[in-house]
Amino acid sequence: MSGPATLADALAEVAGRSPHRPAVVAGDRTLTYAELLRRADGLAAGLTGRAATVARCAVDVAVTVVAATIADVPLLVGDARAADDERDRARSLFRADRLVTGDGDRLTSEGLTVAGFAGLAGDADRLAVAGHHGPPGDPGGDWPAGLGLSTSGSEGWPKCVERPWPAVTANARAFAAALELAPGEVVACTTPPHHSYALCGGIVTTLVAGGTYVALDQRPGPRTVADAVDGHRVAVLLSVPLLYRWFSTAGLATRHRPRLCVSAGAPLPPEDRRRWTEAVGWRIGEHYGTSEHGMLTLDTESVAGSVGRPVAGVTLTVDPAPGPGDVLVSCAGPPTRVHAAEPSPGPAGHGPQPTGDVGRLDADGRLHLLGRRGGTLNVAGNKVPAAEVEDALRAFPAVRDCAVVGAPGPGGAQEVVAFVETARELDHRALYAFLHGRLAAYKVPARVVVVDRLPRNVNGKLLRSELLRGLAAGTWR
Repeated sequence: MSGPATLADALAEVAGRSPHRPAVVAGDRTLTYAELLRRADGLAAGLTGRAATVARCAVDVAVTVVAATIADVPLLVGDARAADDERDRARSLFRADRLVTGDGDRLTSEGLTVAGFAGLAGDADRLAVAGHHGPPGDPGGDWPAGLGLSTSGSEGWPKCVERPWPAVTANARAFAAALELAPGEVVACTTPPHHSYALCGGIVTTLVAGGTYVALDQRPGPRTVADAVDGHRVAVLLSVPLLYRWFSTAGLATRHRPRLCVSAGAPLPPEDRRRWTEAVGWRIGEHYGTSEHGMLTLDTESVAGSVGRPVAGVTLTVDPAPGPGDVLVSCAGPPTRVHAAEPSPGPAGHGPQPTGDVGRLDADGRLHLLGRRGGTLNVAGNKVPAAEVEDALRAFPAVRDCAVVGAPGPGGAQEVVAFVETARELDHRALYAFLHGRLAAYKVPARVVVVDRLPRNVNGKLLRSELLRGLAAGTWR
């Protein structure tokens, strides 16, 4: 795990030895280590304050992240698929005052206008200053600058987390060691570059190891993946259970075999693991991580049901031990800073922190995940807060009350299902248009079921289990 202290230093070391080695590849765009460092240096000269960017291309994200580490400024990496309101809210929580935008191969940093969130009306260059409860002035204070990501947390509205740059780099180096990445090896990833999995586990991890990162998030189908595996001689493939299921069904006929495939974002069902082994046969393991803490575990032994042992610098416990119980995590270095609308932002705190997951530890120290606390759904690796979707539904005039659950859809993957009580006849087309203007596409319910009354107990508590049982029995259509 030894190496240069910062991401920029690690890049400079590789660029000095192998300046023409590809660092990041996305479609027809390729940046060598020398080019990446040169562009990052140029962008860093104009970075001040607290910056934000939208992750449209892994190449641009890599340049911007490295530039932010050189300038030592906080950087929020946003979802390109998010609705304008979602981006504005994230920037407001993060207190971003600079926006990095891309135009082809050119990245520029521009000032953001500060405005009240209620008066935004979808202007992407305006943001709110609502939700940060730290001292006035610089929200960072003496807190170290870091990487910002939007996350749903375990329940409620999304928040922004800010992991100090030294912690990001150290954790990426630990993950690279767990993957046994060698300089020059190729890592390919199918998830978008705003995901912690792709950004920290893929881009940053690959760069600190001196490898080549290949982005496959634009067209992550079997043919594209197979062509990339052969064309780039991929050593490690990072993807999610839903795509591994697709690859198993379609087949991946290649001349070259990756030495390891990693599944993350959701548990890999035993049947999907069996199908993958029979149809493709490449070694596959599971990884567990969070936006708040980075990469936590890795299974390279293909132990069914396990997400592996903690990487270096990470301590996992289960309360009560050995489980089933709440999964708690402690990481070396300064803790993550949390920016949220609730009155509990600031550092995530020292000592063991809850992840929101339930699991158990086996006799060999491997973690087995059993479920999730709170009201967060996992849709194809995307975290969807039920409360956020419900708030958007209640804002539609015809909806009197609602409840959102996650239920198996076609093929067994989880999908968002909304149950609504209505004040008048519901126009489904108008409702979906309304929701698409306020939520990312993957958060919009796949099904909306109109009910006379939502099931509640004598104390008025919503009985989501009754809704799920009704779906399974075919009561709800």
